[in-house]
Amino acid sequence: MYTIGQFAALGRVSVRMLRHYDAIGLLVPADVDERTGYRRYSPQQLSPLLRIAQLRDLGCPLDDALDVLRADDETAALRRVLERRRADLVASVAADTARLARLDEQLRHLEGETEMTTIEYRRIEPVTVYAASAVAAGSENVPAAVDEVLPGLHDALESTGVAYREPGIFWYEPIADTDDLRVWVSWIADGDPVQNAAWQVVELPAVERAAVTTYRGEMSGIGAAWGSFMQAVVADGAEFAGPCREVYLEAEGPQSTWVTELQQPVV
Repeated sequence: MYTIGQFAALGRVSVRMLRHYDAIGLLVPADVDERTGYRRYSPQQLSPLLRIAQLRDLGCPLDDALDVLRADDETAALRRVLERRRADLVASVAADTARLARLDEQLRHLEGETEMTTIEYRRIEPVTVYAASAVAAGSENVPAAVDEVLPGLHDALESTGVAYREPGIFWYEPIADTDDLRVWVSWIADGDPVQNAAWQVVELPAVERAAVTTYRGEMSGIGAAWGSFMQAVVADGAEFAGPCREVYLEAEGPQSTWVTELQQPVV
């Protein structure tokens, strides 16, 4: 049997952490002295301790370790936990990569490499679109939300043969009391709109006055472009009045050649 200090050293964890594992039922000592309260651990408990340490090193929560150790099929449970953790890390890396690209774009803008076209104020005509949406947990996850719904919408429109046309129109709606956004993607409905479970027919209303500018370049820089654009609108003394829209005027070929119109309703 090992004392708690010896066992902690073998598992490269602290005594305090072992006491926590005991308190939550994750790894209960094999023996506790009734008089002194000293904990002792059996050699057979070293394997689960090392498994817990392995999962902690990979950033898995203790609940995952509990699921693995209590599973009838530990190997299958471990595989599920590791695959889930891998997916989380991939998403985190993607978000950080996109954030780094936006940061670089901001730095280039400060160094004078990016120029915003002149802002104009004009009416936006109403339009009927075929649209689908997803929720983005924060603005940094907007690209992932777009990737989630855009291919399915495109495939549904193509497979059913309805008439639709460019340009694509995206817009974003804040979800009350959260940092989340509902991200809408759409194409213009050509002719009489057709109802289908794969999309919603949405009537985008006219906007009597909108600030409009054009952004050219990679989508990784569009967040910085929006920021500069909206700062310029505020400097003009205008007030925002409704969800913004992105209209993809040219979206073929490499993103460096894309042309996107940014529209912000104002009063």
